[in-house]
Amino acid sequence: MQARPRLALTGTIVALAALTLAGCTASPSGDASDAPSGSPKPTATGQATDAATDDAAGAEPSNCLVGDWVLSDDQMQRYYDQVNVDLAEYAIVYDPTGSAGLSFAEDGTYAYTPALTLAVDIAGLPAEATLGGTLSGQYAVDGETLRTSNDTNALSMDVTVDGVAMDGTPVTEQILASPITSAPYDCSGATPVIHFSTGASTVPLTLARG
Repeated sequence: MQARPRLALTGTIVALAALTLAGCTASPSGDASDAPSGSPKPTATGQATDAATDDAAGAEPSNCLVGDWVLSDDQMQRYYDQVNVDLAEYAIVYDPTGSAGLSFAEDGTYAYTPALTLAVDIAGLPAEATLGGTLSGQYAVDGETLRTSNDTNALSMDVTVDGVAMDGTPVTEQILASPITSAPYDCSGATPVIHFSTGASTVPLTLARG
């Protein structure tokens, strides 16, 4: 007689897992369709006076985001610690393991490649979600804001709820339509910091070199 309530709860867990996974790549506000479609705006750089130094250093990137980066395990933990605070009233707790790659190219394209497992406890019912695949598209920077557009979603999510495996990809496809529609970022430190949204809050996450 408990099968129906568990099935209903299963759907809730899948949706919540996908929603919070989406939050880790979503922005506080904005619409991806408003994002500039071209390459990132270049910033002025000084011209080296020593040709040998020039050759060794190579070309300057157009902005500090260009490169291959990693959202490490500790940054994922920081993000989901805030998610847990935001969902405290629902008795939902996420425990992440893994990291995610995030690359920005000079031509204005980006790719997000998560390798993340979430242990989930929702009011005592155990679940696990595994996110993989690639999310890619175009990006542009506007002042201190990072925007993306024209996203291609090739992410997949497998979910196990109370020992029963199920495919969370359809939910992921619905929610992860646009990863970083409009997110503040900061380049004042050694590596970039991007402010990711949990829906209710924003969390500054520091990128590590990939």
